[in-house]
Amino acid sequence: MATDVYLDDDDPRAGASALSDDARESVALGNLSSVAGQPSALADLALLNLVNNINASQQNAVSNQQAMNQVALATTGRVVNLVAGLSPLEALAVGRLYAGINVARQLAELKGSIAALSAAQT
Repeated sequence: MATDVYLDDDDPRAGASALSDDARESVALGNLSSVAGQPSALADLALLNLVNNINASQQNAVSNQQAMNQVALATTGRVVNLVAGLSPLEALAVGRLYAGINVARQLAELKGSIAALSAAQT
């Protein structure tokens, strides 16, 4: 369907649209289609954002877990090396420490006994 388009001021249809009815209807349908599809496009973008955030969160959790496992492994290895590498002198030092504690306890008991006896005499 061909329509004449007048662009000068002598046009008898001055003020009327220079577009045909078919062109206006086509543009209106195109606008309606883009407006009608906008909510689904926004929902798709929101879902994509959610999936990306969950993926990043899971990757961070796995990374933190791996870091903690490496720290635990290094700590366990260090403790095993310390326990396995005890020398006889270190074992003797532990024994002397416990003996020193026993001697200190006995001295405290003697001191308490002397204080109790002197208090009973006065």
